[in-house]
Amino acid sequence: MSSHTLRQSVPALLVGTFFIGLFVILFSPYALRETSLFVYFMIIALVATVLSGSAILHHRGMRRYIYLLISAGNVCFIAYLVGHRFTTAMPIDMMLFIQNFFYLIMALIVITQSIEIRTLKLRTFDVFALLSFLIVGALHIFFYTKNNGQYVTNLNGFEEQMVLISLYMVLGFLYLNRIVTSGQGFRVMLLIGILGFTTASIINELQLFTGIGHELLHLLQVISILIISISYLFDESTEDVLAHDSVFDYVIYSTIVMLYMLASDRLLGTSIIDSMIANAVLLLLIRQFVVAKQNALISHRLHTVNTDLEVAVTTKAHELELREQQYRSLFAYHAEPIFLFDLDGEVLSVNEAGSSVLGHDTETLIGSNILDIIEQTDRSAYTNVLRDLTNGRPQTLDVNVVTEDGSARVWQLMNIPMIIDGEVEGIYAIVKDITQMIVQQEQIMYQANHDSLTGLHNRYALQEQIERLIADGRSFTLMFSDLDGFKEINDQFGHHMGDQLLQHIGKRLRSALLPNEYAGRLGGDEFIVVAEHNDDEILVERLRRLVYRPPYFMAGNLVEIHASIGIVRYPEHGTTLKHLLSNADLAMYKAKDKGRDETVIFAPALRVDKEERKLLMEGLDMALEKGEISLYLQPQVDASTKAIIGAEALMRWQRDGKFIPPSEFIPIAEETGHIHDLGRWMIHETFQLMYAFEQGDIDLPKLSVNLSVRQLFDEHLIDYLTTLFERFPIEPSRLNFELTETVAAHQSDRVLNRILELKALGIKLSIDDFGTGYSSLAYLVRYPIDELKIPREFTMQLEENREYQTVTATIVAMARQLGMALVAEGVETEYQETFLRRIGCNSMQGYRYAKPMPLDEFVIYYMKQNA
Repeated sequence: MSSHTLRQSVPALLVGTFFIGLFVILFSPYALRETSLFVYFMIIALVATVLSGSAILHHRGMRRYIYLLISAGNVCFIAYLVGHRFTTAMPIDMMLFIQNFFYLIMALIVITQSIEIRTLKLRTFDVFALLSFLIVGALHIFFYTKNNGQYVTNLNGFEEQMVLISLYMVLGFLYLNRIVTSGQGFRVMLLIGILGFTTASIINELQLFTGIGHELLHLLQVISILIISISYLFDESTEDVLAHDSVFDYVIYSTIVMLYMLASDRLLGTSIIDSMIANAVLLLLIRQFVVAKQNALISHRLHTVNTDLEVAVTTKAHELELREQQYRSLFAYHAEPIFLFDLDGEVLSVNEAGSSVLGHDTETLIGSNILDIIEQTDRSAYTNVLRDLTNGRPQTLDVNVVTEDGSARVWQLMNIPMIIDGEVEGIYAIVKDITQMIVQQEQIMYQANHDSLTGLHNRYALQEQIERLIADGRSFTLMFSDLDGFKEINDQFGHHMGDQLLQHIGKRLRSALLPNEYAGRLGGDEFIVVAEHNDDEILVERLRRLVYRPPYFMAGNLVEIHASIGIVRYPEHGTTLKHLLSNADLAMYKAKDKGRDETVIFAPALRVDKEERKLLMEGLDMALEKGEISLYLQPQVDASTKAIIGAEALMRWQRDGKFIPPSEFIPIAEETGHIHDLGRWMIHETFQLMYAFEQGDIDLPKLSVNLSVRQLFDEHLIDYLTTLFERFPIEPSRLNFELTETVAAHQSDRVLNRILELKALGIKLSIDDFGTGYSSLAYLVRYPIDELKIPREFTMQLEENREYQTVTATIVAMARQLGMALVAEGVETEYQETFLRRIGCNSMQGYRYAKPMPLDEFVIYYMKQNA
C-alpha cells in the first residue's frame, strides 16, 4: 500500500484501533483482562515502533533525528509496559526512570519541532513561553491548594514540565500553522499525539485512576504513541528543513536538556518556588538554544547574502561593461544609420552608416542640425515630433531628405527618447531608407489597378470607379466594345501580334479620351469606356475616328481593325454595376450580329435575343452527337450550257424540326470554339462524299468547302488531311478550299507557308467574298490562288448600281489577267446572269439555278441536268 493510500486510511485506522481496545477493556473476562490488554498494548506499541523505525530509513538530517527520538520513546514505552506487567521482575525505581526518560524524549520532540522552524521569531517564542509559564504556575498553585499539598507527592517535575512544554507547543503551533504551509500535517499529528499522551499521563498521576479508568488512560496513551509514530506519512519532505545546520548540535542540546530535567527533578526541591524556578530555567535554556540557532542562521544568511551580493555586483559590473560594448557595437556598426541629437535637433553623434548615406564624414555632421537635411516641406512636421518626444514615447515619421550628391530619398525615422534620470535629454533616430519600398508600393498599387498589357484601368479599378459614380448618383455613359476579327489576327500572326495590337489600341484610347472620360480593359479584346456625360454619339464617332478605323502598321503589315460597340446609360439602363455590364454586353453582341463596325444602344428587347443566343450555345454542345448537323450542296453551273461544273458544300442545322440559319449559329460556333469540331466534321463529310461520287456514276468536277481561320492555322490540319487522303483516295484537284479574304489579305509567312502546304497536297484554293474586306490586292500575286468568288453583295446590286457593275467587271478582268477561275455567287435574275456572261463570267451559283439541297436531292438534280 502506498503512503498516499495509507494516509487516507489513517483516520479509520486510529478509530478502529481505539474501539478494538475499548472492546477488549469492556468485554474481556476480568481474569483475562490484564493479559489481553497487555498483548493488545504490546502489539500496538510494536507496530508503532516498526512504523517509526521505517521513517528513520526514509528521512535524513533533522527528520531522521526526530524519528530516532520517537523510536526511542516507543522502546521506552514498551519497556514501561513490560515493567508494569511484571512488577516483580523490575524495581519500581527502574519503572520511574523509564517513565521519566520517555517524558524526556517527548519533551525533546516538542522542543526540537519548535526551534526547527526558521519562521518562528524570538519575540514570538518569548510571548508563548511567558503565557505557558503563567498557565503552568496557575495550575500548580490551583492543584496545590485544592489537594492540600498532595499535588507535590503525586506530580513529579517531568509531568509539570511536560505540561509546560505541551502548552508551549499548542501556542507555537497556532502561530506556525498560520504562517507555514509546508509540513503542517506532520506537525499537527505530532502535536495531537504528544498532547494526548501527556494529558493521559498527568490525569493518571493526579487522580490515581484504577481499574477500567486506569486501563482507558493506557489505551489513550497507546493510541497517542501510534499517532506520533505514523506522523511521517504526513511529512511533505524527506530533506532536512535546516539543511545547513548540524544534527550534532541538536544531539548535544538534547543531552543537556535531559541532564537538566533529571537534575532538576532530583536536586531541586518540589515546592512551588522550586518548580517555577526549574520551569523558568528550562524555558531560558530552550530560548538560549533558539537564540544560538537564530544567530547561526543570521550569520549564515549574512554570509550567503554577502557572497551573493559580491557575485551579483561583479556580475552586474561585467554585464554593464558588456552592455556598453554591445551598445557601442550596435551603434557604431549597425547597418542602418543612427543619429543622436538633442531636443533642438543638433547632432551629438552619428554612426558610420549615417555619415556614409549622407556623403559627409562624422566630424562634419556632429554639431549640424538634423533639420538641415530634411526637405523644407517636412521640417515643420518633424519639428512637432521633436517637441512631442518630451513625453517619453517613441514616434515614427516618414520624411524626404536630400543627400550630398543631390539625390532625393525617403527616410523612415524611428525617434526614440534618450531618458536620463527620468528626463528626456536627447533623441535617437534610427533611419530606414524606404525609397525603394515606396516605389515598389506605387508599382504594386499601379499593377493592382491597371492592365499590365495596355496600361489602361483593369476590371477591378473600373468596377470601383463605376460603383463610386453610382454611389454618388451621377449619370454616365458606359461603352462596351469588342474587336471584330481579333481571333483571326491571333490565329494568322500569332498571339504576340495580337498583344501588340492591344497595346497600340490602349495608347490610342488614352490619347483620345477627354478629362471626364476613362477607359479600361476587361480582358481579351474587350474594352470599356466610361464617360461622365450622355453625348454617346460624339464619343463613339471620336473613338472610331481616332482608335478603331485608322489602320495599324505592325511588323511590316498593315492591319485594319474594327469594333462592335454596345452602349448603356446610367440610370436609364440599369442601377447596379452588374446590370449595366450585362446590358452593355447584350448590346455589344447585338452589334456583332449586325456585322462589322456597328453600334447598338441597349433596349429591353435585347434580353429576348440573349435567351435565344444562350439556347443556341447550349444546343451546339450536342448538335453533332444528336445528328442535327447535315451536309447540303448548292450546284455551280456553266451559264451557257447549264451543265453542273461543281458544288459548294454547306452546313445546315435543324433543331426540333426548325432550320437555324448559318448566319446565326456560325458566329456563335466561332466564338465558343465549336467551329473546330464542326469544321473537321465538314471536311470529313466532303472527303467521304467525293470518294462516293468517284466510286459511282457522278463525275462532279469540283466540290468546294469553306475553311475557317481557326482550321487554317490548326497545327494538325495537314496531318489530318493526309490521313483523310489515305482513307479516301480521291483526286485532290477536285477538292477546293474557300478562304476568307481576311485571311488571305495579311501577307504573313505563316499564311504563305500554310497555303503552300495545302497546294502541295493538290488542293485548289478560292477567295470567298472577294472585294468585301480589304483593299490590298498584293496577296493575289504572292499566293497561288486558283479561283475568285464574286460576292453575293455585288451580284445583288448589279441591276440598280452602276458602280457595282464597274467593280464587278474589274474583278473579272483582273482574274482573267491572273489566270484565275471565277464563280459569281447569289445569281437570281436573268439580268444578273446576262451581265455576268457579257463581262466574261460563265460560272455561277445562286437561286436562279438551284437552292442548297440535301444529298439525295442533289444526286437527282445532277442526274437530270446531265442526262
